[in-house]
Amino acid sequence: MTAFALLALAVSLAAQETPPDAPAPAPEIEAPSLREIVPPPAPLHVEEAAPLPAAVPALPPVSPVLASEKPAAESSAEADAPTPAPKAAEPVPAPAAAAPARPGVEEEFAFAKAAARAASDDAAVRAAAVDDLRLFLRRRPQSEQVPETLLLLGSLRQKEGDWAEALAVFLRLIHEHPSVPVALSAKSSYLEIVNAKASRRHRQALSELVRASNAPDAGSRLSSAWQVLAAEAPDALYAPAVAGVLDTQARFPDLADADRLQAALARLHAANDQPQAAVLAWRKLLALEPASALRPRAQMAVGDLYADALRDPKQAVAAYQAVIADYPQAPEVAAALDHSAQLFEDRLKQYALAVEMDEKIAARYPKTPAAFKALKSIARLQRSRLDAPGDAIKTLRRLAKDYGGQEGMDALLLAAQIARRDRKDYPLQAEILRQAAADYPASKEAPDALYDAARVYESDLHDAAQAVEVYNGLIAQFPAHKLAAKSGDRVAKLQSK
Repeated sequence: MTAFALLALAVSLAAQETPPDAPAPAPEIEAPSLREIVPPPAPLHVEEAAPLPAAVPALPPVSPVLASEKPAAESSAEADAPTPAPKAAEPVPAPAAAAPARPGVEEEFAFAKAAARAASDDAAVRAAAVDDLRLFLRRRPQSEQVPETLLLLGSLRQKEGDWAEALAVFLRLIHEHPSVPVALSAKSSYLEIVNAKASRRHRQALSELVRASNAPDAGSRLSSAWQVLAAEAPDALYAPAVAGVLDTQARFPDLADADRLQAALARLHAANDQPQAAVLAWRKLLALEPASALRPRAQMAVGDLYADALRDPKQAVAAYQAVIADYPQAPEVAAALDHSAQLFEDRLKQYALAVEMDEKIAARYPKTPAAFKALKSIARLQRSRLDAPGDAIKTLRRLAKDYGGQEGMDALLLAAQIARRDRKDYPLQAEILRQAAADYPASKEAPDALYDAARVYESDLHDAAQAVEVYNGLIAQFPAHKLAAKSGDRVAKLQSK
């Protein structure tokens, strides 16, 4: 029954219960309708819902019936319906089983060892076994199985015919682990390969490498071995030795002799026709070892590589000049100046600069063999390249004064020759010849110098008096010499005129 019907029924019942003696009812007033009391609600606008996806079945439309308007039977049925039992809790899944533990060092080594021992004559199988041994060494560099792994690796490389790498592997074992039992087997295999494969030129140097140094740590022992190899037999095991040096540098970055090991790497490259790699190695030493005593030598080596193998004289001169400027007290300075002078003369044809370098040598190292060589070079360039014979004569007289002896006599004789041939300066020639005889009377050339001087006076200068004086001086100073008699004849002839 609707609200409107109930309201009408209540009004009707109230009218029927009026008592008989009740006063006459008031005139009946027409009750307003329910619509007049409660205005109807405004129409509800509901947007049409989008259709459901085809996979979801459409629900039947729901009639907008209020809960109070449900039929009595329906309400009674709902009241009598049993209350549903609560849902049982879903079971909790059991935890997953723990993953098995990964194999450790021993399992890895056991596999690598078995694979190495099972390697047949099949090259592919051996190569795979070698790769596995190398992998173990990289993964487990500190394990106690490393020595045996190295022995297996060296043996496989020997079987494959790569005896150079086999030697390098055995050297690592011998020097890094000298006290382990397998070190003796490594020494035996190493010497067997050296005797069978190494050249006679390398055999002794390589054989001596089986003696490990007394350094307390493995890195220092390995470094020492590679340094000896680079010094004594740099072209014997080039590629494996380079790999060994790099491996040592990687595993032992704080070596006390890191600069010497880097120098060994540079020498290996240089000895095996790899000049660019050698230059890079020397420059790395210069960049990373600021306190190294090898820096002047490294800079000098860079210059030598540019001068010879790389044939770049300008870069070579620049490297040599860096030696002179950066390390003025280093013993390499003299060689740097000398090499610069040679490049300026022979390759760059810049003769004045060559003389400048030689002058620096003579000034820095007076009265030394280096200065003597420099002065001779200066005189030669002044005469033959710079068209300065007068300067050449001065340089030669300076050389004679500084050095004396046979070198001094030779310098004066050459100066006299230049005076005659290049300058046609006969008085100067005669003067220098007389000086040579006076300064070096014990020289075997002294009588000849006097006789030649006299002949210049006689034939070129037509100065008979000076000629007679010099001839007589020769007779008095060297009476037993064969030129004494000839001088007497010349004096008699001149005096007879």
